[in-house]
Amino acid sequence: MKLAVPVKFGRENSPVSPLFGHAKYFAFIDEDEIEVVPNEYDGGMDVVHWLLHRGTGAVIVQHIGKKPFEALQQKGIQVWYAGEGRIELSEALQRLQEGKLLRIDSTNIDQFARHNHHHHHGEHA
Repeated sequence: MKLAVPVKFGRENSPVSPLFGHAKYFAFIDEDEIEVVPNEYDGGMDVVHWLLHRGTGAVIVQHIGKKPFEALQQKGIQVWYAGEGRIELSEALQRLQEGKLLRIDSTNIDQFARHNHHHHHGEHA
């Protein structure tokens, strides 16, 4: 399953970005290959369409808007919570493999959605 993770820098082991739609880069992980690609889209829904186009099956995020989350859910894409603070991509992937990441779903999305905090980083649903 191809995995997508918003990251801060254009290198393989970048920290996970707290933003989703406005992350500067996305890391795409397909088995053991990692490709880091600049995010040319502005906003969560455009990013969702891009991820779908790339065949993404799951994402790891720190925060995500409610609309992008719901769009991913509707397409059957798993959404996992990386955790708070500075988390390197390798650490997030390791935690996913070990079954230690929390899956975000319709029952807990309100804890992670940015819809109430859009004034912090310009992130919005």
